[in-house]
Amino acid sequence: MFSIKPAGEWLTRCDLHVHTEFSFDGDKDGLALPDRIADEAIKRKLNTIALCDHCDIDDILDGIYPPYPADEIYRAVTAVRDKCAGQLEILYGIELGQPHARPEESKRLLEKYNFDFIIGSLHNLKNYPDFCFLRYDVMTYEHIDLLVRRSIDELCEVARFSKISTLAHINYIGRYLKKCGVSFDFMKYEQRFRELFHIVIEQGIALEVNTSGLTQDGGATMPNESLLRLYYDCGGRTLTLGSDAHRCDRLANGFDRAADMLRDIGFIE
Repeated sequence: MFSIKPAGEWLTRCDLHVHTEFSFDGDKDGLALPDRIADEAIKRKLNTIALCDHCDIDDILDGIYPPYPADEIYRAVTAVRDKCAGQLEILYGIELGQPHARPEESKRLLEKYNFDFIIGSLHNLKNYPDFCFLRYDVMTYEHIDLLVRRSIDELCEVARFSKISTLAHINYIGRYLKKCGVSFDFMKYEQRFRELFHIVIEQGIALEVNTSGLTQDGGATMPNESLLRLYYDCGGRTLTLGSDAHRCDRLANGFDRAADMLRDIGFIE
């Protein structure tokens, strides 16, 4: 298992959230081939990447998404890791969505495969569609408020899932609120987020700073600066940076801007 150190300059040379063609939403035109990703990572002078394809385990078991091709991914990652030995550290990872919704199946999967790095994420509530499919522009404020509160509560469950390395894009729902033209202040839920951050700290896991929003969703990381300052105020010091790239030309996008923000907060001296 990859050992995550307290935040520092090392963050900017490690993209720990990268998808390949094996993710159901990965690029299928050759830009997400593991070899292409590794070559681009070396060109961009990264030290480490984590190849973490999607496994939204509840949706897979419910037949919404295709099966997770674990053996095929393992062979591909092993091959590219051997090829790049001495040039680039490649972590065999997974983005495990909603592990709290299928805890036993999640544990069996993680026991069977020796992952170096495990992202825990929440794309949907239990027995609910992915946040990306919802029409927030026709919802009442009360409905949206309930979804946000429940999402933080379920993130607490994901954080308690003992196997994960980092907790990803904790205000993921905000991306789709914005796309529907709904403005929303997550700091209204400060106490709930404090509870989440204390769980993250107690569990000894990292909080991911996802930079994908810097280039596509209004110019903010997930979590945004206000939430990162709150995490810092709670005593959180362990972070990972992830581009959430689904193609090689987006590796480490936004890392310089994110690093400037993290320095300003105090994470990077």
